[in-house]
Amino acid sequence: MRYLLLCAVFCLSILSTPSFGLASKPDVPSTIETFVSQLYPKNSHYFWIINNTTTESTQELVVDILTTLRKTPDTQPEESRFLLLFIKGKLFAAQKIPLEAEVDCGNDEEI
Repeated sequence: MRYLLLCAVFCLSILSTPSFGLASKPDVPSTIETFVSQLYPKNSHYFWIINNTTTESTQELVVDILTTLRKTPDTQPEESRFLLLFIKGKLFAAQKIPLEAEVDCGNDEEI
């Protein structure tokens, strides 16, 4: 009985430690939401979709997103596309790209 109690306490302490839990992982979706919400006027209706993600290394992440904005119910939606670079879980850079652009976020090749 004592052994089971010690195992349970040990397992709970490991799982609640941030380095082993989900809390240590970067919160990419909320960072994208913050980025997109700063682009568009307050009280506008928008949404975003992740088209693709690529990792260059364990610390770099490139995210291809599509955003759609509708200022009022009567207007046509406006679409935009962005590449976001995350380094160590933080948004480092953003670039607007054409909607129809073909994006190859793979590793660079020497010619």
